[in-house]
Amino acid sequence: MNLFFDLKSKKVGYSRIGKVYLSSKVRKYFSTPNIVIPMTNTLIGNINFLEYFENHEIFLITKEIFLKIGFLQDKFRNTSFMYSHNGTLERYEEILHINEQIFSQDNICSIIPFNIPTSSIDKDFAEKEIKNYIQNINQILERYPNNNFGITIKIFDYSELIRLYFPLITKYRNIRILNFADLFDTFKNYRAILKVINEVKQELNNNLVLMASGRIIPKFYPFLIYLGIDLIDSSYMMYISAENYYDAIEDLLPIYKLKELPCPCVACSGRLNELLQEKYSQQKIMLLVLHNLISAKNYMNKIKQYLNTEDYRAFLEKTTHDDPLLYSSLKTLDKEYFKTLRLETPLSMESTLIKCIGPISYNRPDFKEFRKRITTTFTPEPWTKLIIILPCSAKKPYSESKSHKLFYKVIRKFPEFPDFQEIILTSPLGAIPRQLENIYPVNSYDIPVTGEWDYEEVQISAKMLIKLLKKYNEKIPIICHLKDGGYSSIIDVAVKELKHQFYFSKTDNDLTSSYSLKSLEETLITVKDQFIPEGDSITNTSLTNTWLRKLIKIADYQYGVDSGIKLFTEGITTRKNRTGTKFEIFKANSNDFIGIFDFRKGQIELSLNGANLLFPFDDNGNTIIFDGDTITGSNLFRPGIIDYSSNIKPNSNVFILDKSKQHIIAIGNSVIGSNDIRNTKKGLVAEIYEKL
Repeated sequence: MNLFFDLKSKKVGYSRIGKVYLSSKVRKYFSTPNIVIPMTNTLIGNINFLEYFENHEIFLITKEIFLKIGFLQDKFRNTSFMYSHNGTLERYEEILHINEQIFSQDNICSIIPFNIPTSSIDKDFAEKEIKNYIQNINQILERYPNNNFGITIKIFDYSELIRLYFPLITKYRNIRILNFADLFDTFKNYRAILKVINEVKQELNNNLVLMASGRIIPKFYPFLIYLGIDLIDSSYMMYISAENYYDAIEDLLPIYKLKELPCPCVACSGRLNELLQEKYSQQKIMLLVLHNLISAKNYMNKIKQYLNTEDYRAFLEKTTHDDPLLYSSLKTLDKEYFKTLRLETPLSMESTLIKCIGPISYNRPDFKEFRKRITTTFTPEPWTKLIIILPCSAKKPYSESKSHKLFYKVIRKFPEFPDFQEIILTSPLGAIPRQLENIYPVNSYDIPVTGEWDYEEVQISAKMLIKLLKKYNEKIPIICHLKDGGYSSIIDVAVKELKHQFYFSKTDNDLTSSYSLKSLEETLITVKDQFIPEGDSITNTSLTNTWLRKLIKIADYQYGVDSGIKLFTEGITTRKNRTGTKFEIFKANSNDFIGIFDFRKGQIELSLNGANLLFPFDDNGNTIIFDGDTITGSNLFRPGIIDYSSNIKPNSNVFILDKSKQHIIAIGNSVIGSNDIRNTKKGLVAEIYEKL
């Protein structure tokens, strides 16, 4: 048996989708993330439990009676199991020895227990207990080198003790699962949780499966998945059922307070409603267990759906509003661990609407990375004579909105319009040059519009605007066509920091009214006549092409400053696909294929021809060095990699070089980022779409 984690796709934060294989003989696996359902005699005797959970992928057993070949291989031969012992380590070793043949089978993995009488212990005693546990399980891991194990990790509220486990975990290859048994029991110490997870992600093999057990209820599931937890033990649902608590996802409710059951599951639509006021009813407890487990499973299914097809970060943000500790945890994670998260989070999601529902969205990792990258890579077009600052629009990209079409109609009246740089102010993304309106996340975000901006929104946009405007000559004038309120507050901050001359159009409540648009035109005439001498305009007429200007700046954003000029300076021709979701880019003169712009991703995918125009790459280039001269197949796996850039992010274009670093032999999209590549021993790293 050779259990291992196979990553299928990387999602926002530390979250991921994968498979865990429990067999080296057949391709049998269970998917992650997932919940582990407890299996007891009582539950197996309940026909509703068997019917509802018969197709569930992974169960937890704690009784030796279930370790029978007939039970595991006949009745549940297509199911995966975790075995966990609730007694002493000595008794566990006896069970392991007696059932050695069982634990070498294809559908079960054993978790080595860590059981002590109390969790209320001081640090010195906790450290001694951990060291004693590590010493004892050393013997087990050595005695059964061909069996795969999970180990139980307890830190007893002392996050620094996590490092005691690291030498053991790195030494034994048959440790496949890390079961955090007390880490998530309380979120009051959320800083310890974040510290432990970050250290595990930075220091240990990312092929390890991370499991959470203990006092965990479903409302914590979305955040745990965001932290990279692959499996969640749902056994605690049995305990809260015995305590007469009903899981309503947002919280646990005492069953006696319920007048109506909000769930249509088999338990709630059955006799549970009749037994609500019964104080001592075994049948009520059994039905509560069934409901609570169904509730946990359904919620995990919802999480998987969002991970696969929607903006999971927005879903997570919504769930944190129900709990102050979860909200604080996410806010702290964004603030204090951004340097790590930026290499874990894709900078593109295909055809996904991003819903920003409040301040917790302002500093999500992809937004912060977007703002940082724009202010770093965007350079002024040298012919810029005037800057126009405009408001955002509900429709994306902005230029397709009704308001921006009207703004554009005014601006296009002037033959000098290619000399004008437009910048759009928006929350929470900041200040967006017009050339970058088609990239992620500008092309797909949505935010409630009230006209009111809070202090943080104003500061984010103002700081970004100032950084962009400082790149321009101080003599270039700036025209603002904006409403009062938040927009005015942003400009007020900028005016104090900059030496540019600002001009303001006169507007009423509607920026697109005849009066406002006329004022914009008159302001443009006044400023243009004063600052742009007649005939002093752009000489390279090919660069007046709107999409050429966009592609140059998009390439800089993706691949680094000056990449756009290297790729597109000779001019381009384009050809859209039938659905209008992509267009191919060719050199105007030679008709060489350079790449594809994908509207859904807001990204340029270069061809080998295009990539070679950027070669050799600087230190920030997304390069992977392959241990060979040619690549076969359409996937690149970790064992074939001998070096890589430090800034690779999931779902970004990567250039694969031969071992001599002299030739680009393939190009593809990364599945994982640099952090994961460093801490991964095997598995998929990139999907190749073109090679030599």
